[in-house]
Amino acid sequence: MEDFLLKKISAVTDEENEILTGSALDRGRYTGGGDFIVDTERLMRDGRDISVRTHTRYTDFPLHKHNFLEMMIVLSGSITHIISGEEITLAEGDIIILNKHVSHSIKRTDTPDIGVNIIISDNFAESLSKELSETVFSELAEQNSKPDGSGIYLCFETKGKKQISNIIENLLFELTEYSADMQILRFTTSLLFYYLSRKSEKLLKRASRLPDKDGMRRSTVIGYIRSNYKRATLTELSEIMFLSPPYLSKIIAELFGKSFKELLLEERMRRATELVVKTDIPIGDIIGGVGYENESYFHREFKKRNGKTPLMMRKLSKEIKK
Repeated sequence: MEDFLLKKISAVTDEENEILTGSALDRGRYTGGGDFIVDTERLMRDGRDISVRTHTRYTDFPLHKHNFLEMMIVLSGSITHIISGEEITLAEGDIIILNKHVSHSIKRTDTPDIGVNIIISDNFAESLSKELSETVFSELAEQNSKPDGSGIYLCFETKGKKQISNIIENLLFELTEYSADMQILRFTTSLLFYYLSRKSEKLLKRASRLPDKDGMRRSTVIGYIRSNYKRATLTELSEIMFLSPPYLSKIIAELFGKSFKELLLEERMRRATELVVKTDIPIGDIIGGVGYENESYFHREFKKRNGKTPLMMRKLSKEIKK
């Protein structure tokens, strides 16, 4: 890639300068809703089908979705996405394409880690899906067009592939140096998708179907409670998921048929029962260790759930092991 183009793209942005001086990531740049769904209206000028923005460095980018098809191209360094709890590290030349139903977060990057996000409107994504039917992109595009479609992403490894790097350079040059002629951008982007699809057997290094939205939310709630059962709060979880506490409380009740408090108490009791049976830790220490403050309440709940007091269960467990 031309040095001047990479230098321009890698320049520190106003947003990054704010972060470097201690400011938190400003969600208002990306969304206006309760869920953290990055909105095309915040990132794309009116009437545009394709736009570009550099990935924001120097901070973790929290769990989010988009209301558009997104392509990230790593120009230098590396960028790590976390999708469905799994880390996916992209190196220079790698491309990830995510439909709008994918929830993901991105780990903090530094100065050398340069990624550009190509934002593709629903209108253009729909026309692309027709051009790329019966290719590796078919299902990704089909699900993207559905209101409740499945999240699908594809990763390609393109470093050293001159034909692709030339297409990318032309695309970025048009987006950053010229007046972003939509006709040229459409043709160039279509060509990039077409080339990736035709060479997918050699270039595709990862493809995955993800859980639906409810599945992602279930796993986030359970994962948070299991990792933070001693001090977990609905308020903290709501901040992690970018949902208001009342709305999250309603979602949890719909997904689990139980309240957040009930799920938390169940996890604490499960941990406590495991410690009672498998260790000789004093019961009083276990009670405090799993987050209970009221010993009488703990003993009452323990017996109600297990049919025995903690001491009775420990004694029975030891007898069984003999």
